[in-house]
Amino acid sequence: MPRWFILGLLMAAAAFAAMTLMDMRQPRVPEDCLEGGKALEAQDYNGAIDRYILCLESEGLTPQEQAQVFYALGIAYTGKGDHYQAIKDYSEAIELDPNHAWAYNNRCWSYGILRRGQEALADCNEALRLLPDRPEILDSRALAHWQLNEKGKARQDLERARQLDSSVPGWEQRFREFEEMF
Repeated sequence: MPRWFILGLLMAAAAFAAMTLMDMRQPRVPEDCLEGGKALEAQDYNGAIDRYILCLESEGLTPQEQAQVFYALGIAYTGKGDHYQAIKDYSEAIELDPNHAWAYNNRCWSYGILRRGQEALADCNEALRLLPDRPEILDSRALAHWQLNEKGKARQDLERARQLDSSVPGWEQRFREFEEMF
């Protein structure tokens, strides 16, 4: 996986998770939740995992907030390269919040890394249904199509992602990166 992509994915996801956790409706956000967000942002994945597990033990978290914590745990496990555990945590987030498009997207990516193309494609399609025309999700779906040997569809997704965000690499470069990943 290209370093620019994984760092971008993790930083965006960490910022989103930390921001959401800090915006909880509780009068005081559990300290472990905040510390987990800080550790994740610093790419201290083990520290983030430890803190988020403690955060889940906090009383008073709503199902939506629990979903965010499981999502953040999935990001931490993705950062460690443990896609099996990441899938479990993204699945918990989706069970708690079936409209969590980013959990579907990240689970799609983990499925793709594990060469589970059909499952990846189903998750990316659901993420795009919830958040249409997101370049990050189109990029993830391109990996799923590539895994399924649907290079034309992968190219279309990458071209659309590049139209939406010019910083997305061209499809030729992305295909080379996919090749290097596997």
